[in-house]
Amino acid sequence: MPGTVCLQGGAEFSPACREMDKDLLERAGGRPGVIVALASRPGREYTAAVTNGVRHFTALGGTMTAPPDYRSDPEAALAAVALARLLVLPGGSPTRLRTALVGTALGAAVVGVLRRGGVVMGASAGAMVLCGQMWLPDGGDRIVAGLGAVTEVLVLPHYTGGPPPIEAPDGVDLLGVPECSGVLVTPDGMMGVGANPSVRIGPDGEERPV
Repeated sequence: MPGTVCLQGGAEFSPACREMDKDLLERAGGRPGVIVALASRPGREYTAAVTNGVRHFTALGGTMTAPPDYRSDPEAALAAVALARLLVLPGGSPTRLRTALVGTALGAAVVGVLRRGGVVMGASAGAMVLCGQMWLPDGGDRIVAGLGAVTEVLVLPHYTGGPPPIEAPDGVDLLGVPECSGVLVTPDGMMGVGANPSVRIGPDGEERPV
């Protein structure tokens, strides 16, 4: 895809993420962005997540909005995503986020941001769902299909090293991403960004810096 994906490991919207996220705003060309916090529970938790995201990116000079929750107002949410140049998926429940995005009109709209050459950032659960396959630690420890924006890796967020909690599916590497860190995926390849190095774990179990 012509767009840019940023797979972040968690602790999003914290001070240590500022430089990494400022780069995303620059890549989006100053165009409007949206925070879509569907890994959060509807109501107060959703509102808190999108408010934190808008505050963080606005402080960095971005123009960010928080669309209505897709689960209660799908038309308004889809309209907001259709105009976005930068889309942010914060963390929370991987299962909840997958239910909202995989096989839905909103999931197609998220991928559409990338097809238009935009930027999509996912943190923790948000990073997991952007891949072709994702691990559901809160849903019976299963590996299931994600959105497929990035196909060659499966994200392990909040990564601190040590033996991986799962085995990678055939043909896919594990991607260990620490908090306040990320991996940029562009048509030119992958590049580690943020506070700490991310690692790609191959079938041999060896960790290789991204």
